[in-house]
Amino acid sequence: MPGSDSPNPDLLQALRRYFGHPAFLDAQEEIVARILHGEELCVIQPTGAGKSLCYQLPVMLRDGYGLVISPLIALMKDQVEGLRQLGIPAVSLNSNISAAEQLQALQEAAAGRIKFLYVAPERFRSLAFRRLLCDCRPNLLVVDEAHCISQWGHDFRPDYHRIWSECPEIAGLQVCAFTATATPAVQNDIKTQLQRPAMPSVVAGFRRPGLSFQVISCRSKSAKHAILERLLATPLPSLIYASTRKEAESVASAFGLRYYHAGLAPAERSAAQDYFQQDPCPVLVATNAFGMGIDRPDVRRVIHFNLPGSLEAYYQEAGRAGRDGQSAQCLLFHSYADQHIQEYLLELNNPPEALLKELHTFLLQRLAQHQEEEIWNSQVLLPRFPGARSEAHLNAALRVLERYAIVERQYIHPENYRILSFRLPLSTLLQQHQGVQTQRSLFIAGTAGYFQQQGIRQLRCRPVDLCALCGLSLPQVERVLDFLQGEVLNCNGAEAGEVFHLTETGKQSPLNLDLTALKQKRELDYNRFEMVSKYCLSKKCRQAFIVKYFGEKIGTWHCGACDACAGAADTLSRNASAEELARGRSMLCALALIDGEFGRQRVLGMLLGQPDSNAILNQHPSHGKFRSLGEAQVRELLDALQEAGYLQVSAGEYPCLELTRQGLLVVRGKAQLSLSLYSASTARTKKRRQ
Repeated sequence: MPGSDSPNPDLLQALRRYFGHPAFLDAQEEIVARILHGEELCVIQPTGAGKSLCYQLPVMLRDGYGLVISPLIALMKDQVEGLRQLGIPAVSLNSNISAAEQLQALQEAAAGRIKFLYVAPERFRSLAFRRLLCDCRPNLLVVDEAHCISQWGHDFRPDYHRIWSECPEIAGLQVCAFTATATPAVQNDIKTQLQRPAMPSVVAGFRRPGLSFQVISCRSKSAKHAILERLLATPLPSLIYASTRKEAESVASAFGLRYYHAGLAPAERSAAQDYFQQDPCPVLVATNAFGMGIDRPDVRRVIHFNLPGSLEAYYQEAGRAGRDGQSAQCLLFHSYADQHIQEYLLELNNPPEALLKELHTFLLQRLAQHQEEEIWNSQVLLPRFPGARSEAHLNAALRVLERYAIVERQYIHPENYRILSFRLPLSTLLQQHQGVQTQRSLFIAGTAGYFQQQGIRQLRCRPVDLCALCGLSLPQVERVLDFLQGEVLNCNGAEAGEVFHLTETGKQSPLNLDLTALKQKRELDYNRFEMVSKYCLSKKCRQAFIVKYFGEKIGTWHCGACDACAGAADTLSRNASAEELARGRSMLCALALIDGEFGRQRVLGMLLGQPDSNAILNQHPSHGKFRSLGEAQVRELLDALQEAGYLQVSAGEYPCLELTRQGLLVVRGKAQLSLSLYSASTARTKKRRQ
């Protein structure tokens, strides 16, 4: 019962019987007991705190089955497989399985042969599923990843909201909401959307004493690479998060690592997931697309190569470390340059009103011309919208229209979709086929030209959608695909996906949007990122900062393990060797001859011996003096000199690199040079290969 300190022997026995755990984690027993008592709760527990067990155990102790609404197929799959391994019957209903398999799952639930039924929120549109809810009511309704139901959550899904406004079949069911990331404002909105404003919140488990948090200041990407190189010299199961697909691929390439992002083909994503789960010591570079549905307990290190967009996202990703209860590192590389990346992403995720109207007008025009009204692939649509910066920008506009029920998302079975990729270089194909008027050449020139224009390696599409790219009819496209398959291109079956189409509301004109709410969301997103900056600059306990952000009451608690608590803001650096100090002093002397005249990049080029349009740099006595070191080490020395206060970048329209007073004292021999470096040694370690 609430507030009870003594363990309940019956619950403890059930915990060991069904799940094999010797004891409850923080707050688990209280939550289980309150749910069994009939309470409806909004539970906020971070990744790794065991929130799934909090609703699974009550379901096991009741007759019937539990219904779990979950947003991701991968997450459902992981939960179902985990339960089945324990001998607990569980199934999921999702767009990846055939109609026959979906019918069988419904029949299993109706016959009482399962204990858990996992569904996506979109499943409530199905009349067959809603009939099941009437004929065979679940013993508990769980809203997993409940931040998705809040308009202020970081992954809002309109279908969550529609369940409570459009499905009377769930009336009278006990409802509990669970999520790893929800601030007090998001918690209140979750309760409002669930039509349960008085639902109590339980915020617990955010304290993870086994995790050691550290923020490392990095002036440049080369400094990040030097730190990462030193970290990877000690093999540990690790996740490295990057903010963009391009950055993830770049980091992986620099260190010979595997990578994962949403732009990979299904087989490539699956292979990366299998590698991370099965390799004894994996190191994977990933975007935020990786993580949900992945449950490896022995991750010893989570590194954020770039600043995350919010503390919610950061703690969820960092919390994937040390889920076995053992110690683990959570490292965040703090760079002011990363703020520009996040500001760019914030702009992408908050599209302007003009783009929203342009997209809506386009859909109305397609409808008026009796064309298909669904948007199936934003890659192909992108050239039609000059106001969209990228595919991600266009997708963000679609999500906004979905939020206001202008368009509706539907998940589709992959039978009619294909993954198209070319086996030969695009430049070769275009050279051979541009201007040739055969059907094959028209297809190759049009499609390969689109691939080149968009910078893509593959395209998820239907044959009918390729007609617009090459000017051929559907029968002609299908014949050409059959002829070219296996030699010029690969055209294979696609995984299940989604399409957007106009709703009845969306078919009306003009576009009706709540601009105040859009502005409010934009401000909220910027405020979230501002909290990340405050976290990085804080001198107080890292974990306490985050735990308080989520609303858990901790008093004067501090973790005792983070860089702030340990008083070691930089435990990864080392003192420069005598040889490195001599090089640093030599650099300062070289800069003294051109003090404050040139920018950092041109100074770097001069030290490396690169030609310059300015004779002063080309004829400098130190021109090319440091060429043998390589660019990475020269950059690191410049970073270290700047970090230590011997160099600075001048203000003004044309920032230049100049010596500080401290740097001048070193040049004149009146002060000793002291530097800290991140690289493992003067001799670079070899790149890792997987």
